Amino acid sequence: MKKHTRCKMGLLTLGLSFLSACSWVKAVEGSDQVLLAKAHNVVGCEKLGHTNSFVKDSVAGLSRNQDTIMEELVTLGKNQAVEMGADTIVQTGPLKDGKVGFDIYKCKS
Repeated sequence: MKKHTRCKMGLLTLGLSFLSACSWVKAVEGSDQVLLAKAHNVVGCEKLGHTNSFVKDSVAGLSRNQDTIMEELVTLGKNQAVEMGADTIVQTGPLKDGKVGFDIYKCKS
């Protein structure tokens, strides 16, 4: 392989690895007020519903950073909570293939 081609491939790989760590999910207004809690923290709260969040777990065949994926999923869960008038979400299962579920609660009056 020519040196020039290897350099291009190296730059492409480096660029794709940076993309795999990028977050494209934007928080809606008010989502910063929504708490991510554990199930035992919502005992006195009203359950308003459930949502399943999902994002791409790979870009151009490269696996994305798991922390970034989880951050995006939580943001999506919080965004949905805002739309439902809720203030708390609880993760209902493990992250799998870029997907996770959240129960949505109203805890404050």
